[in-house]
Amino acid sequence: MRKILVTGLCLFMITMHGFAQQADKAATLMDLIQSVDVPGIQLIYSKDGQTEEYDLGVAAYGKKSPITKTSIFEAASLSKAVFGYTVLRLVDKGVIALDTPLLNYMGGSYSRFDPSNPQYRKITARLVLSHRTGFRNWADEGIIPFLFPPDSCFNYSGEAYLFLMTVLERVTHKDLNQLAAEETFNPLAMSNSSFRWDPKFATVSTFGSDSNAIHNHMDLNAASSLLTNAHDYNLFLDALVTGKGLKPATHKLMIAQATAGNWFNHPTIPATQHIGWGLGVGIQQNEKGKALWQWGDNGDYRAFYLAFPATNEYLVYFTNGWRGHYITQPIIDLFMGKQTTWAIPWLRNGYAHDPYAIGYQNPYAVNRFRRALEKSVFKNVRQVWDAQRANDPSFTISAKDLKAYASILRDGGQLARALKISTLNVAIYPTSSDAFEDQGESYASMGQKELASASFKKSLTLDPNNQSANERLKALKK
Repeated sequence: MRKILVTGLCLFMITMHGFAQQADKAATLMDLIQSVDVPGIQLIYSKDGQTEEYDLGVAAYGKKSPITKTSIFEAASLSKAVFGYTVLRLVDKGVIALDTPLLNYMGGSYSRFDPSNPQYRKITARLVLSHRTGFRNWADEGIIPFLFPPDSCFNYSGEAYLFLMTVLERVTHKDLNQLAAEETFNPLAMSNSSFRWDPKFATVSTFGSDSNAIHNHMDLNAASSLLTNAHDYNLFLDALVTGKGLKPATHKLMIAQATAGNWFNHPTIPATQHIGWGLGVGIQQNEKGKALWQWGDNGDYRAFYLAFPATNEYLVYFTNGWRGHYITQPIIDLFMGKQTTWAIPWLRNGYAHDPYAIGYQNPYAVNRFRRALEKSVFKNVRQVWDAQRANDPSFTISAKDLKAYASILRDGGQLARALKISTLNVAIYPTSSDAFEDQGESYASMGQKELASASFKKSLTLDPNNQSANERLKALKK
């Protein structure tokens, strides 16, 4: 009897400890989304069959409706892995072959291909799923041009996925949503997932249910239109990691590297050698081993998953704010342990045209500084900075990260605080065009046009090619 009581007490203590740990993680997640002005997050972490679920924040800016486990998000490019799995299920059934030219299934022609160019006949399902078609991500209407010959390089392409979707719909005489339901959603019990609007989303959609919201989510797109939640996507990740629903050889093929991550027309960086692509999934190698991954970016909707097949460990999260990728690294470290997530610098390299799409270069330093500032109620900002440096000489935050932090404060209506960060930025980085551009933005947000103009001019003096500063200066003169 004593042994039973002791065992029961131990189990109770372990359970309470687990609840406390989850409460701590929930508090950290709330702090993270609030720090980057993201309204809500839905996250599931699984390892060895044990699952933690977090539904935090609200459904939209200015709304009171809470995020729940049934809330529906735009999955953005997390659609691609689901589509890839669907394609491979059809491959297993002999409906389509990975290496047959896709034009063979289209009667030899496609309205957006140049019939005089034989390169289009080289496009196969394998090349589409591994992003080796030579297509750009999205092309203008009309003929889809090649960036390079097929099967010679990696270039991420949603356009190619859309073409493969068209092929499958023609071959099967079913639309994408029917195929996904038959091959993926129904077998995996993903009852709240669809590649287009479904009336059952009316009360749980984070993007609303008015006529505009419905209209904007009616078009099928294999690369980006999936509507789902973390619960359903977690079921999919279980199948992706274990191979459920696929022949063993097909699953092995899906998660094996088919191409290296040397993104076309992007410089090679240290992260490049750690990134590759399988069939519908990204591949990363770090100190924890091989992982599958994908990011999603539909503007205000940002998502990410990371899955380690060898340890049966995976995580997915969805956010409804455009800074949702600012917190990817802290989230991974919180649940999976500190590690090098090579996907993040690789993505930052890929988003060179939009340096703030992926987030802070050093999120830990920014959050540490933010907490110290909030504790001091933003008094004596420079003293808080100096104190951080005194306690840790390695502490630093780049001009770009300070600029991003000030932007978050401005978007949240904290204009005076944003100006303090911008002023600190130019004091620390007096030769940074980014710092002075940011100061100009802070002055402009407070209606101080003359000071804003002076800052933008200084920014252009430091970097005459700073187009955004030039455009802002022109706008102030109107």
